[in-house]
Amino acid sequence: MNFGLGIVDVNPNLAERRRFRRYHYNVLLRIRSCEGVEIPGISMEISECGMSLLATASFTVGDVVELEPVGGEKAKAILRRVVGKLYAFEFVGLNSLQLKRIRRTCKMLPFFQSKTLDVWKH
Repeated sequence: MNFGLGIVDVNPNLAERRRFRRYHYNVLLRIRSCEGVEIPGISMEISECGMSLLATASFTVGDVVELEPVGGEKAKAILRRVVGKLYAFEFVGLNSLQLKRIRRTCKMLPFFQSKTLDVWKH
């Protein structure tokens, strides 16, 4: 029976065509807009180059924000994709210590592999 949810099993080789593997990562975050407005969010997944998160605020692709904590401190990020209130950010200018902490954290996390159609498709 199909309830129209769009859920399908995806060949793992097709589902993960990213530069860096994604990992389940659910933590509370602070998101600061360039105007200094602070918004709470919750992360969904993380990789070495970015993270997706849920937030109640409205952002536009291309917005630059500050996310905290990322690798134990603040991180600048640019919004790359939006689906509803799910936002995909790419980290910008991480320092070597942050990157090391993210890599160490990712090693302890389960892999994130979507079982649905890729909502980030253009």
